[in-house]
Amino acid sequence: MLNKFFSIFFFVLLGMHSLNAQQTEIIAIESLKDDVHLQPEEIFNQTYFIANNGEAEKDLAISLQVPDEWKVIQKIQQISLKPSAKKLVIFSIQVPSGFPVGEHPIDLYAIEKGSDDTLSVRRNVLKVNEIESVSLHFVKAPEIIVAGEQLEATYLLQNNGNTSKKVYIDTYNCDVKGSAEIQVEPGQSVPFTVYNLTSEELLEPREINYTVRALLSGEIAESVFRSFKVFPSKTTRKDLFFRYPVTASATYLASNRNEKYEKAWQFELQGEGALDPEGNHHLEFLARGPNNTNLSFLGLYDQYYIGYSNKNLEFFVGERAYSFTPLTESSRFGMGAENKIIFNNGLFFGFLWVKPRYYEKIESEIAGYTGYKINDDNEFRGYYISKKMEDSPESVQLASISAALKPFESVSFDLEYSKGISPENSDDAFRANVNSHFSIFSLSGNYFYTGKNYPGYYSNSTFYSGNLSANLTDKLSLGVYTKEDFRNAALDTFFVTAPYSKSFQTFLNYNVATRAHLKFYLREYERKDRLVQDKFHYRTRSLNTRFSHRFRKINYSLLGEFGETTNLLQGDGENRQETYRASANFAYQFNPSHSVRAFGSWSNVNSFITGEQRNLTAGLSVTSQIGKNFNANFYLQNAYNIDDYFRNRNLMQLNLDYTFLRKHTLSLRSFYTLFRQQTENPDFTFSLNYAFNLGVPLKQIIRAGDLKGRITYENGEPAEGVILNLRNKTTITDENGEFWFRTIQPGRALLSINRDKMKINEITNIPLPIEVDIIEDEIISLNFKITEGAKLTGSFEVQKSSISVLKNEEVETGNIIVELKNDFEEYRITTNNDGRFSFPIVRPGEWTFKIYTTSIPGGYEIEKSVYQLDFQPGEKMELPIKLKSKKRNIIFKSTDSTLTPLTPGKETSPSAKNESDHQLREKKESRFYSVQIAAFSRKVPDDSGYFEEEQFDFVKQIDNFHKYFKGKFNSVEEAEKERKRLEKFFRNPFIVIIENNKVVPWDGNE
Repeated sequence: MLNKFFSIFFFVLLGMHSLNAQQTEIIAIESLKDDVHLQPEEIFNQTYFIANNGEAEKDLAISLQVPDEWKVIQKIQQISLKPSAKKLVIFSIQVPSGFPVGEHPIDLYAIEKGSDDTLSVRRNVLKVNEIESVSLHFVKAPEIIVAGEQLEATYLLQNNGNTSKKVYIDTYNCDVKGSAEIQVEPGQSVPFTVYNLTSEELLEPREINYTVRALLSGEIAESVFRSFKVFPSKTTRKDLFFRYPVTASATYLASNRNEKYEKAWQFELQGEGALDPEGNHHLEFLARGPNNTNLSFLGLYDQYYIGYSNKNLEFFVGERAYSFTPLTESSRFGMGAENKIIFNNGLFFGFLWVKPRYYEKIESEIAGYTGYKINDDNEFRGYYISKKMEDSPESVQLASISAALKPFESVSFDLEYSKGISPENSDDAFRANVNSHFSIFSLSGNYFYTGKNYPGYYSNSTFYSGNLSANLTDKLSLGVYTKEDFRNAALDTFFVTAPYSKSFQTFLNYNVATRAHLKFYLREYERKDRLVQDKFHYRTRSLNTRFSHRFRKINYSLLGEFGETTNLLQGDGENRQETYRASANFAYQFNPSHSVRAFGSWSNVNSFITGEQRNLTAGLSVTSQIGKNFNANFYLQNAYNIDDYFRNRNLMQLNLDYTFLRKHTLSLRSFYTLFRQQTENPDFTFSLNYAFNLGVPLKQIIRAGDLKGRITYENGEPAEGVILNLRNKTTITDENGEFWFRTIQPGRALLSINRDKMKINEITNIPLPIEVDIIEDEIISLNFKITEGAKLTGSFEVQKSSISVLKNEEVETGNIIVELKNDFEEYRITTNNDGRFSFPIVRPGEWTFKIYTTSIPGGYEIEKSVYQLDFQPGEKMELPIKLKSKKRNIIFKSTDSTLTPLTPGKETSPSAKNESDHQLREKKESRFYSVQIAAFSRKVPDDSGYFEEEQFDFVKQIDNFHKYFKGKFNSVEEAEKERKRLEKFFRNPFIVIIENNKVVPWDGNE
């Protein structure tokens, strides 16, 4: 029994040892990085430890298997591991840019050499990060179109990332054909088109800019800016006169105010502008009547005035709002006069008188003032004012001194001190304004103080406002703002004084994205009615937030407020209530011509009465350009807050404007309005206005004539779309091939054609540019054609003689001067090294082809040096020219003399001497002298004024310069003679030696 137990125990131990041996791998692989994120296109190093847990040395091939398209540097590595040894293995991995985002496995194999057995495998899962990358490429678009046509531009949107993306195409001054949202897969390119419909009413050439942007996740990924030029489809003559602008109008006014229909007519004549082209003299006037303020929602009271100004004088008389100083008389409407004299050194004096129209407490005011203007930023002023009051026989006296100063580039001040003396007492007033920017801080402040008995525009008032902000980063800014409004402004118009208000707030602004902004602010504000019987007086403390965002064609803002409001018109204990408000504003731009805006707010406030007060306000506005000259605007709102009583509140408004015949305008205005000081019972009013804009001619400033014409093709078809330039004007031919330059200054001008719309082999039948004479008040006509040009090419070939063939002569046919000319044009070129020549495209007709015989290689001649050619449209002519050896006549003379050799037994061979002379002559003929007369970095045209008096013979391009030469001479004496003659026409001509087609300056030695 005991033996049986030990036997079982032995086999159990043996089994456990075998199991443990199976669990322990002979080759172990350990990864040092398990949670790996790969960035496409970046190289990542994946690191492993390979350990030998066996008792024998192992030779291994370490192989890394990765997904297709991944790149691995040294994919298989060879290592040897001794028992219990460990080695580091590194693989460099690169993921391509468009590889899909997500988790992807990689496997490392340890393979034993010889047996090819896989001893160990290690799998890792690598995560490929998302790449957002799109590119926008311009493909094609016309650069020139005619007014009334539609521009169409093609673009290519490419996804360079590794995830599918929806890209929104945002445009300026154009629209996308089809959907503006485009789905683009990784590596995919999607074409799309934008368009812009131009107006037929364009009367002058105009360059129009347009921009296409690709928005990815609300951010601008790429933007492409382009422009195109629009030429008018109609021709108009430019006004030759300098005119003074005047507008005459008539308005029909109607209203059902107080349930009573009233109507009236009102007429107006108004002008404002310069009296001379230089703008030195300026005139303005207005005559409007009769008075209709009783029914006019526009406040169109009768008004008459005239004013004149120049550099040194300002004169005005009539009705308007006259301004003295902010403390003494900020604005006082009435009948008055003002004169101001300005000296060139900056000193000025002025006089002002006004009789108020809407403020009965003041009978009249008179003031004298002076000042000194140092520059646009620094000025001093002094005023003395006398007021005649209605209820006092004695006048009120006011004195003021003020200064506008800018001591530093980022700091400015505006200061004023005033003293007021009334019959009973006197008092002071002071105001100050400061603006400053330094470092990350911005500071602005405004402060008014007027004493209790100060008899100015304000009295017994303290007003201040201040703002301090700091831009901590490009995205984050914070600050504080405080304000208190005027208490008893003595306004003299029929506008009711705005409510008294006081506020204090701290704010934080954060730019969430390029087009998204977030604002938080703590606010405490107080508003109080200024009417005799208060309708409201409340104070609110609240936390506010505002978010604004432009997304594609939508622009919206959201506002939220939560706090507590105290109604100060009610007793304590019942006058506090929570306040909350929410408002939204959404605007959508369909295209540049049509847009819509919707807005609304909902609030629960305690501003006017006790208890809960909810208020819902909603509205809609639409703006549309229905036609070329027809604009419409519609506005609708259900209600207004009661504390907006001081202004008219339109619950409904419709505006229509139509312009016709360029100078005439019809306008309809209709309103459903709560008038000032009212809180209910709105009234309907409307007006119909006709206005005529006329210009009174004062001086003819342009003396001009016209140039018109027609361009056709050789077959008589009109040449449409050809661009012509005349001085600084550009035009384009219409469908009939006609063009018209209007209002051109008299004199000689050059007409040229832009060849962009012409084929490469097309040419006009008359030379360009065309010189035309513009005559004042006349129309010059010019018609011409576009035809196919002709082409002349040719070559010089040596006619081999029996002697030249025997001697195997090589004749250089380069630099032979040839010329093609007619009565108007001339082309002169030289042959290439192989003797070929090619002229540019020329006009069909009769031409003269000439060969300069002085440039023909020595010992050769041609049968004919002048050819008369008649080219047909589109003809390509090849002209081969034969070079023939010159004939030599040898004369033998007899003699009775006998030649004896100088040295007995030796004879001098005559043939040897002749052979030597022949070689010398051949050497001289391969080199010649010429005179260099010019060198330019660019090739000049053949009709250049530089060669007007003396033409060049041939040109060579050497060292990036085009060098021009005159003549081919066998001796330096001939060249020197020519050089002296050319000194009359060119500066510093010099002699060169041309040998084997190379130019060498002559140094004065043979």
